[in-house]
Amino acid sequence: MKKRVLSVYPYILIFLFSLMGTYLIFYKGINTGDDYRFHFANIIEQYETLLSKHELSPISGILAMGLGSGTRLFYSPLPHLTVALLSLFMRLYNLGIIAAYKMVIVLTVFISGIFMYRFAMHFSKNNKVASLLAAACFVLYPYRLFDAFCRLAFAEAYSFMFLPLFFMGIYDITHDEKTKIVSFIEIIIGGSLLFLSHNLTAFFTFLVGIIYLLVNIKSIIIKFKDKRFISYVIISIFTLCGIASIAFISQLELMGLDIYNLTDDVRMWTNIEAVLKRTGQEFDYSGFLNVIYLCSKFKDYITLSSLIVGLIMYIIACIIFVILEFALKEIKRLKNFHLLISSFVLFLCVSLIDVRIEIYLGTIVFELLYLFAIFSKNQTISNKDKKIYKDSLFWFCIVMIIVMIFMMENKWIWTVLPSIMLKIQFPWRLWAIVQLLVSILVGLIGYYLNYKKCCLVTLSILVGFLIVSNEPLIEKRMVHHVNNGGWVNEIDYESVNYSSSLGWNKEYLPKVFYQADYQCEYSNSLYYKIVPKLTKNSHYSDQYDYYYEPIILNYSNGGNVAVNEAFSPYYDFNVDLNNDGSIIQMPLIYYPGYEICATNTNTNEVITLRGENIDGFVSFTLDQGSYQITTNYVATTARKISYVWFLTSIITLSGMIIYACIFENKKEKKDANKKSETK
Repeated sequence: MKKRVLSVYPYILIFLFSLMGTYLIFYKGINTGDDYRFHFANIIEQYETLLSKHELSPISGILAMGLGSGTRLFYSPLPHLTVALLSLFMRLYNLGIIAAYKMVIVLTVFISGIFMYRFAMHFSKNNKVASLLAAACFVLYPYRLFDAFCRLAFAEAYSFMFLPLFFMGIYDITHDEKTKIVSFIEIIIGGSLLFLSHNLTAFFTFLVGIIYLLVNIKSIIIKFKDKRFISYVIISIFTLCGIASIAFISQLELMGLDIYNLTDDVRMWTNIEAVLKRTGQEFDYSGFLNVIYLCSKFKDYITLSSLIVGLIMYIIACIIFVILEFALKEIKRLKNFHLLISSFVLFLCVSLIDVRIEIYLGTIVFELLYLFAIFSKNQTISNKDKKIYKDSLFWFCIVMIIVMIFMMENKWIWTVLPSIMLKIQFPWRLWAIVQLLVSILVGLIGYYLNYKKCCLVTLSILVGFLIVSNEPLIEKRMVHHVNNGGWVNEIDYESVNYSSSLGWNKEYLPKVFYQADYQCEYSNSLYYKIVPKLTKNSHYSDQYDYYYEPIILNYSNGGNVAVNEAFSPYYDFNVDLNNDGSIIQMPLIYYPGYEICATNTNTNEVITLRGENIDGFVSFTLDQGSYQITTNYVATTARKISYVWFLTSIITLSGMIIYACIFENKKEKKDANKKSETK
């Protein structure tokens, strides 16, 4: 019975810690942030499209005044689609998009905690105390919460869910004596979903993963003697890339055209000057308590002394609790009450200071971890004979943390690194990897030094301190209480219908839309009518009135156009052309992959054309006659290949999972039975 409780209890605690670390979700409404409009606009767009039963195309039918923004051709829709689908389900219970978004945030934190716990169980040889400490650290570490609540970098925060899973697979491959397909499944799922969540986080994570494999190259070389290992490696690379191909093939293809803002390194802040400018700002964006910033922003509500005293008193209160608990335990009369008395004193000490909710939560986290460590003392394995400094993972984490901090702080390193590394934009994104590495370190220390009670106590205090010193929680709590405009209670399309909904840099729109000296070949081009409204840094006030019709560019008396139906990328219209070689320009932003189907209403001849780029809009040419025309996005050849590759990879992954569940598990059970028989 005790073993069953111990096996379930860590997951309950991880869930509780997830709620504590995201307690702001219980406030009505949600805070705004740098990327608030971009992410919620895309969530709402997918939600509304699904609700209206339109096809969920890579081309938006709602954003950018309905002109067919191709955000999803560049940006993976996985995080937004998760919220949109959950919103449709929660609609049955009269709950909106904000509620669905909050639930996704909590679930991603909780699931990442489970993955981290399972990962730690691997490198700590099933030590539950060490594993829970590692998971709690990963769940409560401030940087992810800073992304989720301050910057509202939703996709980046979402991607953290898969970091431990990917590294668990990397670790298992290098440390398992036998070749197991499960390890490769972990890498495939973790790596592909990490990329489909946030490609920049994935890129730098993959680099760190490759470095770890190189550090353990000896064990890899030995395993290459096993033919199964070689086949698993090949299949895994194919499958991981195949699942991720649904995003990266389109991204590479469109970037190769060099006609969108995404390839403008100045506009995108990916040139060396921009990256150097943001180097050395790592603490401001780390998520740890920035007392100077908070005191200046909320000077009427927060004082420097109260923040600092709170941090110190939390540590002192925890130490008093531990000393008192050990002392009272020795008194026989208090044998059944020592913990209750110690807990009372702990919270009494905490309540004596200028209390904020984060200190109470940190205290609860500490005590729960401490109790679990004490309750599980008979389950821990003494590692006095095993030295932590002999573990390569320990040194790898320390060295990589130093490297990550050096990269965030030092400007020189970016001048010598390959230019592709500048895509990071903000060096402090590397806190994501530091968060993982620190959590692993906590787990390793808890495993190797679990025989020292002071070590487990110290780690428990430090993990609780992550909430106490957590800036996003106190900052956004104050924003909510002060009500200074950084909080919204309702979100609909009207509230995100701004140009910033397309991204701060309008990265997925054609460059010509932002060239002040650009001159169109034709004076009646839609460019002059649409672009000034599309690119202004304000609200799209005419979103329901625009419905710009297709026009005939090259003839003043070119013919007549009558639109029957329009929801980007789909258009259905009739046109009578008076001249051969008439160029029709569509009110659709150009992306390669558009197909135009023109049916001659007199002869019933069907002509299929590919969209061409004129002034950043989809265009095509037809001869004189009457036509019924439909336009739709059918994807480029490369993107179609990615569809096939993606589907093939999903089938392959499913086969690997079935094989692991049925055959590999049976084989392990047989081996275990043989060992027990021989004994």
